[in-house]
Amino acid sequence: MVFDTSRAIDLRPVPSDSMDMEMQCPNWKSHFWLPYCWAILIFSCSRVVVALGLVFSQKYLAIRRADVWSAGPIWYHQLLQWDSEWYFKIVTEGYRYNGDPTIQQNIVFYPLYPMLARGLTTISGLTPADALLLVSNVAGLFAIVVLFKLVREESGDQLALATIALFSFFPASVLLSAGYTESLALLLIVSFFLVLKRKHYLSAALLAGLALTDRSTGIVLLPVLLWEMWRNRNEKPFLVALLPCILLATSGIWLFMIYLWSSFGAPFAFSDGQTAFHQGTTLATRLIAALKFEPFTRMMLNDWNPWGQASWFTLLFLVLIVVGWSRLPSTWTVFAMGVLLLPYLTLSGGPAGFVSMSRFNLLSFPLFVVLADLGLRAKWLFAGVIGLFGASLLMNAALFARRIWIG
Repeated sequence: MVFDTSRAIDLRPVPSDSMDMEMQCPNWKSHFWLPYCWAILIFSCSRVVVALGLVFSQKYLAIRRADVWSAGPIWYHQLLQWDSEWYFKIVTEGYRYNGDPTIQQNIVFYPLYPMLARGLTTISGLTPADALLLVSNVAGLFAIVVLFKLVREESGDQLALATIALFSFFPASVLLSAGYTESLALLLIVSFFLVLKRKHYLSAALLAGLALTDRSTGIVLLPVLLWEMWRNRNEKPFLVALLPCILLATSGIWLFMIYLWSSFGAPFAFSDGQTAFHQGTTLATRLIAALKFEPFTRMMLNDWNPWGQASWFTLLFLVLIVVGWSRLPSTWTVFAMGVLLLPYLTLSGGPAGFVSMSRFNLLSFPLFVVLADLGLRAKWLFAGVIGLFGASLLMNAALFARRIWIG
């Protein structure tokens, strides 16, 4: 038997008699939803850990500064920190830009997430804070279900559940419950891959465009889409669909640029404004530093604070990409490489270095598939990793709630 290792990881043993397997599990197909319940349960347990971290922080940790912005008095409002304040202001005030890229302004944040929260506020009467958290948490739950379905179709229930466990308890996954774009982006990205697998290219391009409206990571889906279309050019016409797919897949960014041009006369304000968030370093400066591998000379490998752990996680991500090269579908590998390279080339060359790389690569689900594959080969090690991830998730939730950046 020849296995196509370029398409999937499959840990399940091949049954000697498929008819016997069907006779032993006659009701399995009628309970197709049961594995999804397990996936949801695993994710829910990780959210309990996040909630415990919030309660712990509120009782035992104090915010060091008295002038810290607060979204509301309820305990779960602690999940609205850092960038959440910018999204909150977009929901309540809209975009503001005075033309000075050296001053931090909300124009650098992509519109889909706050736009959905604003619409929910208008329709339901929820407060902006609650709307932001509801959009994020509902999107996170649906993202887990779609991710489970995607990995399950490729490699079966065992690997899919292991992937969900690693992903849910990953320390940076606290951001899936916070007022951030990660949950919505993940939902759109895994939906993109599910549709792409079925060769529905226009639908995949539309999802890529929506993902790009949510955060910059969406641009990585364009080369993934074009690569898959090229690989299957004998089955479906390539040139005919090329232009419509490119336009749809990039629509998120050029529609945003049109809005910025018409409102502020500055179509590139979302990019130029990043300078203020990186202590005055321009994109060109950060890019040149990254190409010279300067971020690697500033890795914090002796710092075990959450922002220091980001350097170790970056090395882990690099290893997992190499290990998964021959194990994953080629589109997954292209995506994982793009997700890692995008922040490296645009951010890591600045003063932040590898800080936040854990957050950016949270969306790189193929890395968790590879890690789950390796972990299932040594169950005791897998259990230990889940335990360490869970403890770090609890700590990160507590620190994040006290406005301490977790990277």
